[in-house]
Amino acid sequence: MKSFVKIATRSSPLALAQIDEVIQELKALGRIPEVEILKFDTTGDKDKTTPLTQSRDNFFTDAIDQALLEGKADVAVHSAKDLPQHMHEDLKIFALTKGLTDKDAWVGRCHWKDLPPAPKIGTSSLLRQHQILQMRPDAVIVNIRGTINERLQLVKESKVDGVVVAACALKRLGMEDEIKDIFSWEGMPLQGQLAIVGRCHDRALEDLFSVIDVRRDYGKVLLVGAGPGDPELITLKAIKALEAADCVFYDYLVDARLLKYAPQAEHIYVGKRKGDHSLSQDELSRMLKAKAFAGKNVVRLKGGDPLIFGRGADEIQYLRSYHIAVSVIPGISSATGILSSLGIPLTARRISSSVAFLSGHEEDEDKTAPKQIKVPQADTLVFFMGLTKLNAIVRSLLGSGRPQTTPIMVIANGTKLQEQIVQGTLSTIEDLVRTYDIKPPALIVAGKIIDFYRPAVKKTFLHCGTHPDLYSSLGRIISWPMIEISPVILSEVQKSELIRSFEDADIIVCTSWYAGDHFLKQLLSVKSNVDLKNKIFAVIGIRTQKALQEYNIQPAIISKEETAEGLLQAMIQQLELKDKKILFPRSSLPNPFLKESLLALGAQVKEITIYENTKPAKRPLPSMPIDGVIFTSPSTVRNFLADYGTIPASWQIIVKGPVTLKKLEEAGYKHATSLS
Repeated sequence: MKSFVKIATRSSPLALAQIDEVIQELKALGRIPEVEILKFDTTGDKDKTTPLTQSRDNFFTDAIDQALLEGKADVAVHSAKDLPQHMHEDLKIFALTKGLTDKDAWVGRCHWKDLPPAPKIGTSSLLRQHQILQMRPDAVIVNIRGTINERLQLVKESKVDGVVVAACALKRLGMEDEIKDIFSWEGMPLQGQLAIVGRCHDRALEDLFSVIDVRRDYGKVLLVGAGPGDPELITLKAIKALEAADCVFYDYLVDARLLKYAPQAEHIYVGKRKGDHSLSQDELSRMLKAKAFAGKNVVRLKGGDPLIFGRGADEIQYLRSYHIAVSVIPGISSATGILSSLGIPLTARRISSSVAFLSGHEEDEDKTAPKQIKVPQADTLVFFMGLTKLNAIVRSLLGSGRPQTTPIMVIANGTKLQEQIVQGTLSTIEDLVRTYDIKPPALIVAGKIIDFYRPAVKKTFLHCGTHPDLYSSLGRIISWPMIEISPVILSEVQKSELIRSFEDADIIVCTSWYAGDHFLKQLLSVKSNVDLKNKIFAVIGIRTQKALQEYNIQPAIISKEETAEGLLQAMIQQLELKDKKILFPRSSLPNPFLKESLLALGAQVKEITIYENTKPAKRPLPSMPIDGVIFTSPSTVRNFLADYGTIPASWQIIVKGPVTLKKLEEAGYKHATSLS
């Protein structure tokens, strides 16, 4: 370890206080080098007239950087926010300190709320100017430069009504009494933190200062592409990232079934769509930062590819400004994935040799004055997020010289179960979209390349259960539930029995999403402070697992085979069941197999009816041609036959699980296909 260090700094009182702060942090960790402080005046110290918006990247570090490069100094201590965006290739940040606070302070002749009309407010930061004008559009911004004392003197001399400065600077100088207010907005990146900079490859000095480098405890952020919609179109590398994640931020374009690859992670929905944002991009970026600062491995899961119209560039820039490690796992873009799945090439000899990707709208676009769409000269044009501006797209294409007969196609929910496709020309497409009531998200494609499209012949199935999306790979799925689920209303006696049974149980068995969700809702509504962490939960399949994860419970047993038989085998393989007390919350239609099997193994089983499974009112079957039917439980079979008497002989019958298959066979249907 180096025992003598020459530290370069600017000569202001604040800069000297920052060096003392670094030295004290080293001493607290038992590292006490002898130091010599070298003071330098940078261009920013000498030139106090040039606005920061017009200054060079190294305005406040140039002279100090030169001293390091020439070997006159060993390291430099900077306010981290003053670092140039692009450091000299021979220089390196050895450490970033934790910092005091990243907040901005108001120092003025009165409190912020008491300011007069058109107040004069001093700041040199574009970011602060923007934030000030959002709060006070009438403010007169005064560009100021100089040390903290020089800025505060402007207030005392009534040249401004107040100044906005970093709260950390006032704290370091012992001037906290000057603060009138603290602003709630986010400060500049790295504000409050100090940076220790040295020469690359100077390992001894890097080792000395690395002990105070907060970046050692940071997590990392992965921007991961989820593909165009079909959950099977995610990459293996993306799946590995999900499996290693501590938290996953996902949006509305991401199929929630992909979360099964991250059962251990916190799942955070950040859905964003035109006119319906769950949170702003700024808020999302701050959440990503907070998780990385907490040491988490963060996956930002985005539909399509994260760097094609996905705000990925904004997130990369933001995270890098805080020196958070961020990398990208590409995904299949909707432009390529959706069109390829339909057999439409983006390029083809003699038809299309050029392709342009365009955004249909911009997030901050003024709805009352939409921007004109600039149409490039390309053979094939692909518009993302453009359905709400279809009229403007059509007018722009016509205005660019395309004839009214130009082929154009709109694909909503591409590669998904709900996929809708309308194909027409510039003169007909708007009427077609209205006729078929096409809704976002949608991809719009224009060009002769559309002539490659040939509609696929898909079978149409009635799905008689409650989760039709699980069967989308079979063809067109029509949701036709033959069961209705509703929670049981418990009496006061039953509520007490529920709590007592839960507290006595060693294992809780949930055989469906509804069992898990309704059980936990009932339990927590009766007693909110029950201890859920010390119970063993055994569940059927990913969906039931997800129901428990909504309550921060990670099941110990998850059967991959989504049947009672599969769950029993998983429990036998992983648990000792003899003499165990098992609580079995279930539907009003019991399946005796699991209870009887557990009793036979020596377990004690307590069943509680937690939700009702009833038959909905009879409906006329759809008038469209039907190719088959999917039954997911014996009750769906029983209710279908009760309403319709028979299953048409031409229909293909698909069932889930051996118990459902047995029910069909008992009813005389011997040729059903089981998916279990």
